[in-house]
Amino acid sequence: KGKDHWALCPFCDDGKNPAFSVSDQKQFYYCFKCRASGNAIGFLMNYHSKDFLESVEMLAKNLGLEIPITSSSKDMERYSFLYGLNDLAKDFYLKNITSDPGAKKVRKYLNERGIKDEILRDFEVGYAPEGWDNLIKHFNNLKQEIKTDTSLFKEGKKDRLYDVFRNRIIFPIFTKKQKVVGFGGRVIDVNDNPKYLNSPESEVFKKNRELYGLPNVLQTNSKPDQIIVVEGYMDVLACFSFNLPFAVATLGIATNKFHIETLFSKTEEIIFCFDGDEAGKNASKLALEIAIGVMKDGKKIKFLFLPENHDPASLLLEEGSKKFNELIKNATNLSTFLLDTILEKYDETIESKAAASKEFLDSIRRMPESNFKGILKKEFSSKLGIELEEDKKIDFVSKKHPLQKEENIALGKVTKSILKCIIHDPDLAKSEYLDFFDRDNSFVGELIAFLRTKSEVSFPLIIQQFPNQKNFLIDLSND
Repeated sequence: KGKDHWALCPFCDDGKNPAFSVSDQKQFYYCFKCRASGNAIGFLMNYHSKDFLESVEMLAKNLGLEIPITSSSKDMERYSFLYGLNDLAKDFYLKNITSDPGAKKVRKYLNERGIKDEILRDFEVGYAPEGWDNLIKHFNNLKQEIKTDTSLFKEGKKDRLYDVFRNRIIFPIFTKKQKVVGFGGRVIDVNDNPKYLNSPESEVFKKNRELYGLPNVLQTNSKPDQIIVVEGYMDVLACFSFNLPFAVATLGIATNKFHIETLFSKTEEIIFCFDGDEAGKNASKLALEIAIGVMKDGKKIKFLFLPENHDPASLLLEEGSKKFNELIKNATNLSTFLLDTILEKYDETIESKAAASKEFLDSIRRMPESNFKGILKKEFSSKLGIELEEDKKIDFVSKKHPLQKEENIALGKVTKSILKCIIHDPDLAKSEYLDFFDRDNSFVGELIAFLRTKSEVSFPLIIQQFPNQKNFLIDLSND
């Protein structure tokens, strides 16, 4: 029709009347039914469940373009070497769970916990046998180089190497690109400590950037309606075994902002699941503090509290998925949890209302401006029967390093395309794959560093921040 192309929408059911339009001139797609929109990179991210870098690589390959690599070849060789070692270790552990005599008790334990064999295969769960050097011997048989800085081995007395994981159930940790970056190990003997042991961090493994089970969730459904965050590996496996294939777990650390932003890029609703004990309540309050700073319109965060003395795995085994689904359905919204957490501490006196108001305003100060934030303020005011008055904000504008006038900014085709995408969708600047730009002193590096400090950015604000590049940015936006 006219200048635009029309088709059936790949993201919704628009029947026999195509509602999905693609504009050559604007380099943009839009569905008039489900409101899905974006550019070519955004389409690949949403439709094929690719991350930002994978989408850029796919487009560049189709156009015959080469993406500039800033990491040194030695770094790339190092990463490849570590991934290779982890793959070999994963295959070794995986083989042991079916062939090693000691694995019989492991399979029995997992089956008794309700974990299905097909789920164990999907997650490639393995077994590290008893003994100090089984993996070392395996590597020696393969004539594979062994290094102490690979997180698979440690150095003991007299410089003797030994395996990190021994007599443990092994959970390989995969990235969204299906690369093994580390392992989690659970004890089999109840007298062993610690109960859970994770690979130490390395060049390829950062605990605060990975979520166990996320690749499996996205493989089942690239755009799940909801994702539930549980505590451990076994909880994730139990959820999948009981036909709840949308569970992930952090790796022995508290949920952070990056975790939530990663999940929000894949789903509209996140449910945090906590044990009903005191530790679970404390963990929920920490998650609430982090979630407040990321909450925005169109997204939901809920909190689910399990009965005391239960974790997801034990509850599913005892009560089944029906009970767990009821808990999910009745999970507490972030707004309700926040208000209840504050108001339960105070009585009806004026002094208490003033103290509650101060705590509430302090709590939401980090929340990005949105309709949700405005409605939340009104709801709090209504519950207390008062009108909130915020402290007047004083804007402290950080001194900018003055940029030299640049009549011409020379950028490669790929970099220019990336920059254009970021201008249209500033949230893309927060992608970890653009970290090398953030370390750059160029205009692109300064722009990305600026966008990463803001929760919501308009194009006029970008122009205001970079007046010397005004014409360039306008031309790029209209290109």
